[in-house]
Amino acid sequence: MKKQTQILIGGALIGFGIIIMMSNLFNIDFGAVFWPSFLILVGVLVIVRPRIAPAGTDVRMLLFADLRRSGEWDALDQEIWSFVGDIELDFTRANFPEDEVNFQLYHFVGDVDIIAPEDIGISISSMGFVTEARLEGKKRGGFVTPVRYTSENFESAAKRIRLEMISFVADLKVIRV
Repeated sequence: MKKQTQILIGGALIGFGIIIMMSNLFNIDFGAVFWPSFLILVGVLVIVRPRIAPAGTDVRMLLFADLRRSGEWDALDQEIWSFVGDIELDFTRANFPEDEVNFQLYHFVGDVDIIAPEDIGISISSMGFVTEARLEGKKRGGFVTPVRYTSENFESAAKRIRLEMISFVADLKVIRV
Protein backbone atom coordinates (compact mmCIF):
# COMPACT_ATOMS: atom_id res chain seq x y z
CA MET A 1 0.00 0.00 0.00
CA LYS A 2 2.84 2.39 0.77
CA LYS A 3 4.00 3.13 -2.77
CA GLN A 4 0.66 2.26 -4.36
CA THR A 5 -1.15 4.95 -2.36
CA GLN A 6 1.40 7.61 -3.25
CA ILE A 7 1.20 6.67 -6.92
CA LEU A 8 -2.61 6.74 -6.79
CA ILE A 9 -2.80 10.17 -5.15
CA GLY A 10 -0.01 11.60 -7.30
CA GLY A 11 -1.63 10.24 -10.46
CA ALA A 12 -5.01 11.67 -9.45
CA LEU A 13 -3.48 15.12 -8.86
CA ILE A 14 -1.65 15.04 -12.20
CA GLY A 15 -4.80 13.89 -14.00
CA PHE A 16 -6.86 16.59 -12.29
CA GLY A 17 -4.30 19.22 -13.32
CA ILE A 18 -4.27 18.03 -16.93
CA ILE A 19 -8.06 18.13 -17.09
CA ILE A 20 -8.16 21.69 -15.75
CA MET A 21 -5.41 22.79 -18.15
CA MET A 22 -7.24 21.23 -21.13
CA SER A 23 -10.52 22.84 -20.11
CA ASN A 24 -8.80 26.23 -20.06
CA LEU A 25 -7.07 25.69 -23.40
CA PHE A 26 -10.21 24.53 -25.20
CA ASN A 27 -12.79 26.64 -23.30
CA ILE A 28 -14.62 23.64 -21.85
CA ASP A 29 -16.75 24.14 -18.74
CA PHE A 30 -14.94 21.74 -16.44
CA GLY A 31 -17.56 21.94 -13.68
CA ALA A 32 -20.37 20.94 -16.03
CA VAL A 33 -18.56 17.69 -16.86
CA PHE A 34 -16.64 16.91 -13.66
CA TRP A 35 -19.32 17.09 -10.96
CA PRO A 36 -21.92 14.88 -12.66
CA SER A 37 -19.17 12.37 -13.53
CA PHE A 38 -17.92 12.45 -9.93
CA LEU A 39 -21.40 11.81 -8.52
CA ILE A 40 -21.95 8.92 -10.94
CA LEU A 41 -18.58 7.41 -9.95
CA VAL A 42 -19.38 7.68 -6.23
CA GLY A 43 -22.80 6.07 -6.79
CA VAL A 44 -21.22 3.15 -8.66
CA LEU A 45 -18.64 2.76 -5.86
CA VAL A 46 -21.33 2.64 -3.17
CA ILE A 47 -23.21 -0.08 -5.05
CA VAL A 48 -20.28 -2.20 -6.26
CA ARG A 49 -17.58 -1.95 -3.55
CA PRO A 50 -19.17 -4.22 -0.92
CA ARG A 51 -19.54 -6.95 -3.56
CA ILE A 52 -15.88 -6.92 -4.66
CA ALA A 53 -14.27 -6.68 -1.21
CA PRO A 54 -12.16 -9.69 -0.16
CA ALA A 55 -14.10 -12.53 1.45
CA GLY A 56 -14.46 -12.09 5.21
CA THR A 57 -14.07 -8.31 5.06
CA ASP A 58 -16.87 -6.22 6.52
CA VAL A 59 -17.42 -3.08 4.40
CA ARG A 60 -19.00 -0.02 6.08
CA MET A 61 -19.97 3.12 4.19
CA LEU A 62 -20.75 6.18 6.31
CA LEU A 63 -21.68 9.61 4.99
CA PHE A 64 -21.92 11.86 8.05
CA ALA A 65 -21.51 9.50 10.97
CA ASP A 66 -19.19 8.45 13.75
CA LEU A 67 -18.09 4.87 14.29
CA ARG A 68 -17.25 3.82 17.85
CA ARG A 69 -16.19 0.35 18.88
CA SER A 70 -15.56 -0.27 22.57
CA GLY A 71 -16.29 -2.84 25.24
CA GLU A 72 -16.47 -6.42 24.03
CA TRP A 73 -16.57 -6.70 20.26
CA ASP A 74 -15.07 -8.97 17.60
CA ALA A 75 -12.09 -7.39 15.85
CA LEU A 76 -12.45 -8.67 12.29
CA ASP A 77 -11.04 -7.42 8.99
CA GLN A 78 -12.93 -4.29 8.04
CA GLU A 79 -13.00 -1.66 5.31
CA ILE A 80 -14.54 1.65 6.37
CA TRP A 81 -15.48 4.44 3.97
CA SER A 82 -16.43 7.73 5.62
CA PHE A 83 -17.02 11.19 4.22
CA VAL A 84 -17.09 13.21 7.46
CA GLY A 85 -16.92 11.57 10.85
CA ASP A 86 -14.81 10.29 13.70
CA ILE A 87 -13.69 6.71 14.14
CA GLU A 88 -12.77 5.31 17.55
CA LEU A 89 -11.54 1.74 17.87
CA ASP A 90 -10.95 0.62 21.46
CA PHE A 91 -9.16 -2.75 21.51
CA THR A 92 -8.80 -3.04 25.30
CA ARG A 93 -11.55 -5.68 25.57
CA ALA A 94 -11.88 -6.68 21.91
CA ASN A 95 -11.95 -10.35 20.92
CA PHE A 96 -9.43 -11.35 18.24
CA PRO A 97 -10.70 -14.44 16.37
CA GLU A 98 -7.45 -14.37 14.37
CA ASP A 99 -3.97 -13.23 15.41
CA GLU A 100 -3.94 -10.28 12.97
CA VAL A 101 -6.76 -7.93 12.01
CA ASN A 102 -6.65 -5.52 9.05
CA PHE A 103 -8.49 -2.21 8.96
CA GLN A 104 -8.64 -0.10 5.82
CA LEU A 105 -9.99 3.41 6.38
CA TYR A 106 -10.87 5.76 3.55
CA HIS A 107 -12.25 9.10 4.63
CA PHE A 108 -12.37 12.72 3.64
CA VAL A 109 -12.28 14.53 7.00
CA GLY A 110 -12.20 13.10 10.49
CA ASP A 111 -10.42 11.91 13.60
CA VAL A 112 -9.23 8.36 14.08
CA ASP A 113 -8.50 7.19 17.63
CA ILE A 114 -6.94 3.80 18.27
CA ILE A 115 -6.87 2.65 21.90
CA ALA A 116 -4.90 -0.55 22.49
CA PRO A 117 -3.12 -2.35 25.32
CA GLU A 118 0.69 -2.50 25.27
CA ASP A 119 0.72 -6.22 24.39
CA ILE A 120 -1.03 -5.69 21.03
CA GLY A 121 1.24 -4.97 18.06
CA ILE A 122 0.27 -2.06 15.84
CA SER A 123 1.32 -1.20 12.28
CA ILE A 124 -0.02 1.97 10.64
CA SER A 125 0.36 3.29 7.12
CA SER A 126 -1.41 6.58 6.48
CA MET A 127 -1.48 8.92 3.50
CA GLY A 128 -3.37 12.18 3.34
CA PHE A 129 -3.36 15.71 2.07
CA VAL A 130 -3.12 17.04 5.64
CA THR A 131 -2.40 14.57 8.44
CA GLU A 132 -1.60 15.11 12.08
CA ALA A 133 -0.66 12.00 14.03
CA ARG A 134 0.05 11.47 17.72
CA LEU A 135 1.53 8.02 18.04
CA GLU A 136 2.30 6.98 21.62
CA GLY A 137 3.07 10.55 22.61
CA LYS A 138 5.11 11.49 19.53
CA LYS A 139 3.69 14.00 17.05
CA ARG A 140 4.11 13.45 13.30
CA GLY A 141 2.45 14.52 10.11
CA GLY A 142 2.21 17.45 7.82
CA PHE A 143 1.14 18.40 4.35
CA VAL A 144 1.08 15.48 1.85
CA THR A 145 3.33 13.48 4.16
CA PRO A 146 2.93 9.75 4.61
CA VAL A 147 2.82 8.56 8.21
CA ARG A 148 4.20 5.12 8.97
CA TYR A 149 4.46 3.54 12.38
CA THR A 150 5.17 0.03 13.62
CA SER A 151 5.28 -0.78 17.32
CA GLU A 152 8.40 -2.53 18.60
CA ASN A 153 6.43 -5.65 19.50
CA PHE A 154 4.52 -5.95 16.21
CA GLU A 155 6.26 -9.08 14.90
CA SER A 156 6.32 -10.89 18.26
CA ALA A 157 2.83 -9.92 19.50
CA ALA A 158 0.15 -12.60 19.77
CA LYS A 159 -2.46 -10.04 18.61
CA ARG A 160 -1.71 -7.55 15.85
CA ILE A 161 -3.57 -4.61 14.28
CA ARG A 162 -2.68 -3.46 10.77
CA LEU A 163 -4.25 -0.10 9.83
CA GLU A 164 -4.09 1.38 6.34
CA MET A 165 -5.62 4.83 6.01
CA ILE A 166 -6.18 7.25 3.14
CA SER A 167 -7.74 10.63 3.88
CA PHE A 168 -7.89 14.24 2.83
CA VAL A 169 -7.68 15.78 6.33
CA ALA A 170 -7.10 13.48 9.29
CA ASP A 171 -6.14 13.56 12.93
CA LEU A 172 -4.78 10.17 14.01
CA LYS A 173 -4.16 9.20 17.64
CA VAL A 174 -2.76 5.98 19.05
CA ILE A 175 -3.25 5.66 22.80
CA ARG A 176 -1.64 2.81 24.72
CA VAL A 177 -3.22 1.66 27.98
